[in-house]
Amino acid sequence: MFASLLLIGSLVSPQIVETEPHVLFEVQGRGTIDVRLRPDESPRLVAHFVGLVNDKFYDGLLFHRKVDGFVIQAGDPNTRGITSAWARAHPGEYGGTDGYGDGGSGTSVMYQINNLTHKKYTMGMALEAPMSDTGDSQFFINLADNFRLNGLYEVFGEVVKGQDVVDRVQRGDRIRRATIVRMPK
Repeated sequence: MFASLLLIGSLVSPQIVETEPHVLFEVQGRGTIDVRLRPDESPRLVAHFVGLVNDKFYDGLLFHRKVDGFVIQAGDPNTRGITSAWARAHPGEYGGTDGYGDGGSGTSVMYQINNLTHKKYTMGMALEAPMSDTGDSQFFINLADNFRLNGLYEVFGEVVKGQDVVDRVQRGDRIRRATIVRMPK
């Protein structure tokens, strides 16, 4: 009888499945970028970023910067009010869009050193100055191994699907929607 109760208990008890947060960026006309976030290495920054995604902060923003062989960057809320065509027609400094790239959510997060490196397709937080507590909403995705950024800018995610989408993103491409999903480890 005891053995049959154990068997029944094992059939009805829920399995514990560990999950990890991912952000899915739907980029208009390009496809979806799936980024596995790393709260194990960057807990404060991931919590801050997840909050922004859940508040729909990134929906409708442009990738306002692209430097071939270096990074693509998004997260300036002021880009919501411009068209992709306007952004493409108005290049600024350092691969950016003229007049854009300074906006944020208004809430910064403390910089944290971790063990992640700036290899190709990792995601880091843009800062006003290296190693400063100025991370807010602007993030970048590395288009190449950028190890010179190690220790200076915090890595907090890595593209696990949609690398081809990252490669096709151009300055002025719009993030239709960003969504947090939980994936099994």
